[in-house]
Amino acid sequence: MTEIPEHLLKRSRERRAALGLGGGGSDDAPASSDAPAETVPATTAAAAAPAPATPAPVEAPKPEPRKPDPPYIQAAKRRKRIPYWAMPVLAALPLWGYVYVRTLEPPPAGADDPVVMGTTVFAGNCASCHGSTGGGIGNAPQLSDGHVTETFSDWRDQAAWVRLGTDGWPAATYGDTAKPVGGSGGTMPAWATLTDQQIAAVVLHERELAGADMSESNPDNEDIFAVARGEKTLAEAGLGPVSEAAGVTEEDLGG
Repeated sequence: MTEIPEHLLKRSRERRAALGLGGGGSDDAPASSDAPAETVPATTAAAAAPAPATPAPVEAPKPEPRKPDPPYIQAAKRRKRIPYWAMPVLAALPLWGYVYVRTLEPPPAGADDPVVMGTTVFAGNCASCHGSTGGGIGNAPQLSDGHVTETFSDWRDQAAWVRLGTDGWPAATYGDTAKPVGGSGGTMPAWATLTDQQIAAVVLHERELAGADMSESNPDNEDIFAVARGEKTLAEAGLGPVSEAAGVTEEDLGG
């Protein structure tokens, strides 16, 4: 080991004394170059370093107060709701109304419905003289209450009279009761403009007004329903006994 000169040690002690580090006395131990340097703990160094600044929390903006609903929306919210059980009833109302209105409408007239066709033809052509219910107007004969069936016991004779009228009837009398043509019963127009179906249908209606059983289930009505449906012509149905005796021909029934 190399010995340090005394003058250097003295100078070192003076220097330390001047710096206030002690060691100015003669008793201080000589400084050794082999003394380990004082080590500062890592934790102390870390504590000495300033901590990074924590950003201040940003306060979220407060929501704006909700605007009050308009008066009409407030009224709608206060209004009582329709109960759930009533919804199917309300949904079915249009269908019920349609069915109800349809029940009030008269059945449509068609060629396949002799009863409806007869009513329509009578109202449009015969009611002006014989009345809407067949009661007769002026000197036009009454049809209702058995009058027409008394005059024509066979519907075919009545159909021939409707087709030919007063001017086309070949005899001086007509009907079972031999009424004079053009007498007190007035003039009967010839309905050559009506089809065989229409004539059969209107004869059916007039005999119903008289109270006769004109149901389709009645076997006596088989031919009149066949002609009214277009399944037969008046000529094919044949002549009644009165019209045949009067000289009416099947060609006359053709219109």
